[in-house]
Amino acid sequence: MLLPFIVLLFQPTLLSGLQPTSNTSNCSSFQDKSHFVFYCVAGGLFSIPSHIPPQTHALLLSFNRIPSISQDSFSGLLHLQTLLLGGQVTPAAFSVGKSAFRGFPNLITLDLGGNRNISLHPEAFEGLSRLEVLFLDNNGLDESVLESGMFKDLTSLKKLDLSSNKIHRVRPDPSFLKLTSISVILLKLNKINLICGDELQSLQGRRLQLLDLSSNPLQVSSKLHCTNPFNNLTLGTLDISSMGWDAKMVEHFFRTISGTKVDYIKMRHAAALGSGFGFNNLKDPNKGTFSGLNSSNVQILDLSNGYISHLAPQLFSAFPKLLSLDLSSNKINRMSTGAFSGLGELVSLNLSGNLLGELMGNSFQGLGTISLKALDLSSNHIGDVQYGALDTFTALESLNLRDNALKKIPRTKLPGVTLVLLKQNRISDTYDIISFCPNATILDLSSNRLTDLRSLWHIQELKALKYLSLSSNSLSRCSLKHASNMTRKSGLVQLDLSNNALGPVLKSGECENIFMYLENLKYLNLARNQLSNIPETIFRGLSSLHTLDLSENVFKHIQSNLFTGLTALKSLNLGKSNLVTLSSSVLEPLVSLESIDLSEVTLTCDCSLVDFWNWLNDTNIPVNLGGQEVSCIKPTLGIPEIPLTTFVKNHC
Repeated sequence: MLLPFIVLLFQPTLLSGLQPTSNTSNCSSFQDKSHFVFYCVAGGLFSIPSHIPPQTHALLLSFNRIPSISQDSFSGLLHLQTLLLGGQVTPAAFSVGKSAFRGFPNLITLDLGGNRNISLHPEAFEGLSRLEVLFLDNNGLDESVLESGMFKDLTSLKKLDLSSNKIHRVRPDPSFLKLTSISVILLKLNKINLICGDELQSLQGRRLQLLDLSSNPLQVSSKLHCTNPFNNLTLGTLDISSMGWDAKMVEHFFRTISGTKVDYIKMRHAAALGSGFGFNNLKDPNKGTFSGLNSSNVQILDLSNGYISHLAPQLFSAFPKLLSLDLSSNKINRMSTGAFSGLGELVSLNLSGNLLGELMGNSFQGLGTISLKALDLSSNHIGDVQYGALDTFTALESLNLRDNALKKIPRTKLPGVTLVLLKQNRISDTYDIISFCPNATILDLSSNRLTDLRSLWHIQELKALKYLSLSSNSLSRCSLKHASNMTRKSGLVQLDLSNNALGPVLKSGECENIFMYLENLKYLNLARNQLSNIPETIFRGLSSLHTLDLSENVFKHIQSNLFTGLTALKSLNLGKSNLVTLSSSVLEPLVSLESIDLSEVTLTCDCSLVDFWNWLNDTNIPVNLGGQEVSCIKPTLGIPEIPLTTFVKNHC
């Protein structure tokens, strides 16, 4: 059913740039660029409106109470391209009569989905030779919809959605031979229990970009003696998710369709494929499970959200052309040597959300060492990566080890990796980071257990690094007193140090030159760091800084020279802090400033704020105050919180 997307796209209250040209109690019309839209969704209509403008391109009539349509229901809509009639609420079946859409010679998209109980005349779609997309999902239809010649006039049809109906078999009638453009057929959530032999002969010779058979009670057994139902068909995506097949049934199905070319096999939520964790009543897949696909040239295999616990030797040997393998959210806790043998061309491997505890030196034996670009191992329980376990992946560019139990940087060398995600581990130092990912451009070490700000200095030795997050660690000390060991300027562009405890260490003057060589830095986040009084020279050298976040700290005042030299700064966030006063002299060095955030900041009423008030008026820089204006408070004088302007004018 197309309705959710269309409602978001065209609903008047959500539209931007659309000007209403007419409005009645039930409908509105809008001009969207060159398309005229007539919108009557959920308008309480019991019949088709009689006043539809003839220039209408999109007619939205979903969620009404229209009981039927016929060839007399519409007239004069020769430009109509999109018609939505889904979700009608009627006491009886929603009836679509003979030639009901004859007056729409240019109709491209027709949505009749979600009517739950629909009655279609065998010649309901007569004349729709340009129709490309037809939604008939959730309509209570049975297999006769495919067998009665109902679609014979839809010679331009590309997509047919018959999801969530009551279809028991799939035997398209000979009229489908004329539908030479059809490439997407959606049959998920039906009652289909068998597809066998020549039942799809009216589709033979085609390439279907998507055939969705997911969530059907499809039976697979050697006792059925079925021949390949996809004979002389090529498939872009075959979706057989949520089928309830065990390993033996999966093997039989793939042997049955052996030889069929399929680019992408989607088999998510295969609840019976795999033993799960700690169970033996169901079997994990083995070398033979996918053997029927060895000549299918599968390029993408999605086995996510299942119960596979063990990857057997040569499990994927039938996929020599595989480029992407998704095994995420299974129960994998063991990978046999050679499990990935034969995957010499694999580019992407996703093992996230499993139960892996350790990566051994032979864990990935057989994977393409010069082809693999992306490896996702996030959300496992990996506590150790054996020395050199990933060294063979010389072409790897992206490594995700987020949300594991690593206590140290893996002792392996990945010279090609540019994206490294190590968030939410237990890493306490950055030793080995330089040899681990010498060419990283993005490094996320947030939510670990780093305590020494010296780590930042160490990481700056990564010459290509542009984006670094050390947020939510425990940075609270500095064992490095000076920058004598820094031999080059850093190329770092973005640095996140938020959610640490840097206040005391910076106040003491330790590591006061930590930002000295970050002349290319554009974004610095120091929010939530208990900052109160930091050296005035801390930001010297940050000549390219555009954004500085100092929010949610405990400043009561800002030193007068703290921002000296930040001539490129455009955005300053001081919100949710304890500021009681602010001077224009603090802000005057920020000659490029475009916005300042003072949300949830209440200054103390004092005439020393006059220069700040004058600065606000003179510069006209936008101030974010969470929807309020700059205010101040003076409890000792009995002055409640009042606008700063009022205080200055009345008391200064």
